[in-house]
Amino acid sequence: MKQIPYYYLSPLMCLCLVSGLWADVLELKNGQVLTGKYIGGTAATIRFESSSGTQVIETGQALALTFTGGGAAAAPAPAAPPPAAAPAPAPAPSAVTVNAGTGLLVRMVDGASSRDARGKRFTVTLETDLAVNGMMVAKAGTRCYGRVANAKQAGRVAGRSVLDLRLSELTINGVLVSILTGPYIEAGKSSLAKTAKTTATGAAIGAIAGDAGKGAAIGATATVLKRGETVVVKPGKLIEFQLQQPLTVTIAR
Repeated sequence: MKQIPYYYLSPLMCLCLVSGLWADVLELKNGQVLTGKYIGGTAATIRFESSSGTQVIETGQALALTFTGGGAAAAPAPAAPPPAAAPAPAPAPSAVTVNAGTGLLVRMVDGASSRDARGKRFTVTLETDLAVNGMMVAKAGTRCYGRVANAKQAGRVAGRSVLDLRLSELTINGVLVSILTGPYIEAGKSSLAKTAKTTATGAAIGAIAGDAGKGAAIGATATVLKRGETVVVKPGKLIEFQLQQPLTVTIAR
């Protein structure tokens, strides 16, 4: 029970205009004690509700006002905001396999020739998108890298120049992925031989000597041959490779 002496009533009237508490006690200077509910007031008056009704009493007549129910009722706390919606889960990555035999049409960036050392690295870019069942593996313009698998420069009169290029790496999601391809196929001058998947026979080798315009593939390397001249794949040249092994990569859907 909290009792407020009369000399504190004026500040109380300024701060508390409404009290939601029952069984308050108002003591008057004439000895009268009122039990009921304090319902408001001003610096000069007190409004007090008791069993006999609502009374307006001058503060100068009051001795003490006691609130027996405790402090004023607290306002309800504001409702907490609803939790933010969880972000949508990222699409699950999916494994995609590019089958062996898939062609890779590329454009040469830095060029290569039969005068290059074996093992020299070269750069190409994909000319078209590489996709499997509508899922993008690598977009056109993606960089790939390869190496000179075999190179031999022939003499001006005898022998034939050899240039065997293979792709070894493909950029996927910013990471270099190892690949294995066959030799390149060039759709160019008739004096350049086209690749062959089978091993050349002695007759095929002899055909080169008889017809330099056709050329042939020698052995499993299926190299490009040119009699007496340098074999050159210039920057900007379109050439094609075929995967010799399946390529499985993980990409986002």
